[in-house]
Amino acid sequence: MAQPQLEQFKKRGLILALRAVAGVAVVPTANADGVMLLNGTSGTEVDKIERDVDRPHFTGKPFVVGGKRAFIEGDFELYPPTAPGAANDSDADCGRLLLPAGMTVVKDAVAKTTRYNPVSSGIAIADATWFHAGTVKNVTGCRNNITGLAMTVGDRFKGKVRIQGDYEDVAEDALPTIVMPDRIPVVLRHDNSTTKVKVDGGAQLTLWGKSLSVDVGNTIAAKEYTSHKETGITDRAPTWTVRIAKAALADFNPWAARDAAKVIEIALRVTESNGLYSELGIRGQIEGVNEVDIDGDYGWELSGPCVASDAGGDEFYIEFGDSSP
Repeated sequence: MAQPQLEQFKKRGLILALRAVAGVAVVPTANADGVMLLNGTSGTEVDKIERDVDRPHFTGKPFVVGGKRAFIEGDFELYPPTAPGAANDSDADCGRLLLPAGMTVVKDAVAKTTRYNPVSSGIAIADATWFHAGTVKNVTGCRNNITGLAMTVGDRFKGKVRIQGDYEDVAEDALPTIVMPDRIPVVLRHDNSTTKVKVDGGAQLTLWGKSLSVDVGNTIAAKEYTSHKETGITDRAPTWTVRIAKAALADFNPWAARDAAKVIEIALRVTESNGLYSELGIRGQIEGVNEVDIDGDYGWELSGPCVASDAGGDEFYIEFGDSSP
C-alpha cells in the first residue's frame, strides 16, 4: 500500500454539541457547532487488564484492553455574548465548554447578565468530534475540566480545557470547513479593567491587580457498570491565585486575613468599549501569601481554596454583562 501524503500538524479542528437529554447522543456539525481552540491536542487512554503468568524467564506481562477513553485539550478564550441576560443571543460561546465542566448558567434580563456558576449535580454532557491532519476521533459522553482560567493585564481572558469521554476507534477523514466564532476578545489594560477585594463581607476595596486565575479542579472518572457507562465529575476542589500590588495594611492585610481564616471575595472585570464586560470572581480563603516581584515592584501573590457558602455554588463564577444604560 502506498504511503499517504504528509499532512501538516496544525490542520485540526473541534466541533462539540451539548446533549438535550443525558442518554441521547447528538452529532455535532461543522456549520453550527464549531469551537475555537488554541494549540489543541488529543489523545487516547486505556485500562490494561494484565495476566501475571508464572514463567521460567523474564518478560513483560501480556494484557488486553478494558476501558477506553479519549481526551481533547487546548486553550480557549472567554468573552461576552451579544446580549447578556436576554432571551436570545445571551449564551457565551465558551458556555458549551463551561457547562460540561460542572457549571450552570443563570440569566438576568433586568441586570443584563449571563453568569456561569458551579453545580454538583445535573451536569451537562457533550459529544465532540476532533479532526487532526486526516484523522478523526468521535468522543462521546464528555465531561470537562478547566484549569488556568485567568484574566491577566496585557492578555485576553483565557482558560485551558480538557474534554474527556468515550471513543470507539480512530478513523480517517478530511478536516471539514468548520464555522468558528468571529469575536476577538479585548486585551486587559489599565483603563478597561478593575480588581475588587472584600474581606468577611466588609467594604469593597479597589486594588491594583495584575491577574486573577482559577483552576476548577474537577476529578473526572470513567464509571462502568453492567448495562451502563458514563464519564462523570466525582469531586471538585477549586483553587485561586491573585497577583496585586501592595496595599496599605490598614486597608488590606493579607497575613491578618489569612491568620484569622477570613473569607475573601475577589473580582476582576474587563469592560469593552461597547459596555459589555467579563468578570471572574472567587469566594475563598487565603492560604499562601508570597511577596513577589511584579514588573520590578513589590507585590503580593495570594492563593488558596475557593470555598462555597452554605448555600453552595458561589465559590467562583464567570459573569458576562452589559454596563451600558
